[in-house]
Amino acid sequence: MVVPSGPAMIVRDSTVPFHRQLKTILLEQISRDGLVEGDRLWSEPQISATYGVSRSVVRQTLAELENEGVIERVRGRGTFIAGAKMDHGLTISIEGLYAQAQSLGLELTSDVLQQAVEPAAEPVSTELEVVTGCPVFMLERVRGVEGMPWSHTASWIPSARVPGIEEHDFSTGSLYELLRTRYGMRFGRARRSIEAIAAPEEIAHYLGVDEGAPLLRIKSVLYDIHGIPIERFIAHHRGDMSRFDVSLGSMAGEDRLAEVYVAPGSSVG
Repeated sequence: MVVPSGPAMIVRDSTVPFHRQLKTILLEQISRDGLVEGDRLWSEPQISATYGVSRSVVRQTLAELENEGVIERVRGRGTFIAGAKMDHGLTISIEGLYAQAQSLGLELTSDVLQQAVEPAAEPVSTELEVVTGCPVFMLERVRGVEGMPWSHTASWIPSARVPGIEEHDFSTGSLYELLRTRYGMRFGRARRSIEAIAAPEEIAHYLGVDEGAPLLRIKSVLYDIHGIPIERFIAHHRGDMSRFDVSLGSMAGEDRLAEVYVAPGSSVG
């Protein structure tokens, strides 16, 4: 653990609150000292003594850094530099995980569990608007970021729209890029639902977490520009490695938030 020793100090007569100044100083110190994921940060007493601020100011600063995903505080152990989380902008664009990881400069890996053509069963057939028993291509993968398992995904696509896709190597590259370039698909919109769940045993095994650990489950149907379903997928993301940023727009001059009620004991599909 490196003791904070940066030249920057709190400016007492500044209009900028102490905790904001301290936050800037600590971020600069972290960068200057080259601290990386897992490195221990300085203790509250050390920070307080070094920069001449109260413990309450230090706690407020650390709370902001934790909320922003810069640090992680572990009870009984201390404060550590946190790992990067994948962000999902749900209202910006429709893109695959491969493109998102590339945009963040992260290495995305894919472990293919199965890929095959199978008869469509419910609810796949309903959501893809095909007849039950109609051939669909099914792809199941575990996606990893920087060598860590991050997401378990399963996709279903009507086979008639993607002839020969079952022969493709999905251990590298992007499914969505393949759909665009080889099959000429143009994406229109997607309908998605997100819920927090406890990790089932099988998914927990694939993601390297304990059974019952918090996961984010996404269910989605992707449509082309004509409103015809392209893909149905279910993804389970590790809760400690994911964050979803949602932009709220305005309808008829008013900001609106839609709520979905699920009755206790009922199925969420």
